[in-house]
Amino acid sequence: MPDITLQSISVMIDGGAHDGQLVLSDGHLVAVLSRVTAEETTGGRGQAEGWFLEAGFGPCGLLMSVSPPVFAEMEEAIAWVRNRLDAGISAP
Repeated sequence: MPDITLQSISVMIDGGAHDGQLVLSDGHLVAVLSRVTAEETTGGRGQAEGWFLEAGFGPCGLLMSVSPPVFAEMEEAIAWVRNRLDAGISAP
């Protein structure tokens, strides 16, 4: 199982700074998450507050689409990253 670590960082989004996390797997950057409010999220699935996938790399990059996921809790985001890494899913 990969060692997942988080590093706090400020992320500039829509002209303002947001709380963010770099997600590292065994020291390699696999995702950038930012904390968003329900008012800041859009898409067909409705609005949700939580951690937004700003960028994904390697196995976490495949889902970059019109509506990247918003995770209600950081634990949910980490579980998603672990699942992607365990499945070995990688971008084409």
